[in-house]
Amino acid sequence: MQITLRPTVGNGLPTGRPSELQKLAKPKRLKAHTVTSKNYSIPTVPRDKQGRPLLPLNVGIMTIINLGEVCKREHFHTERYIFPIGYEVTRRYLSTVDPNAEVVYHCTILDGGDAPKFQIIAQDVPDKPIIAGTATGAWSTVVKTANLIRNRQHSNSVSGPDFYGLGQNTIKHLIQELPGANELKNYVWQKFVEGGPLGGRHAAVIPALPDEH
Repeated sequence: MQITLRPTVGNGLPTGRPSELQKLAKPKRLKAHTVTSKNYSIPTVPRDKQGRPLLPLNVGIMTIINLGEVCKREHFHTERYIFPIGYEVTRRYLSTVDPNAEVVYHCTILDGGDAPKFQIIAQDVPDKPIIAGTATGAWSTVVKTANLIRNRQHSNSVSGPDFYGLGQNTIKHLIQELPGANELKNYVWQKFVEGGPLGGRHAAVIPALPDEH
């Protein structure tokens, strides 16, 4: 026989009113998506006869060497970004050893097992790769060291995904085209139109020359 206990008042009689403890216990809120799907116009991407983007490809200050492969493991994407294994880009930034120089940095996403690893190799110190569990962690090390040798009082905060090019719309579009990208359960899909009207500033998209990466 099932017995249901009902709250009682001081005289022991049951009451249907919630207790003070019940009033204070707020229901848990479900986490809402902070990213919404939007439409974006981007420049036309140079492609081969099979429709594949011509790599290496300059997209603004980034040069895409390899788009990599989509991994469906949980931590290889968020609602905002996809982290393909083997993704490779280069970009220029301040040297961490010569205060008067700017050098090329080679950024790669590696398979770290349960989660991606983000590797950065500077052109002038190729034997000292920086590897971190997040893009921000890796790039923060570069920015902090670059500021330190220049005695700059600038903030060391940085958006690692942006410095990796992962927040750039053309690059996001190309990553979304990779096989399996549409099967990622947490990523919020964005809609891109190549060759649409481009308002304001936008990154030029052109094939890279041999000496640009």
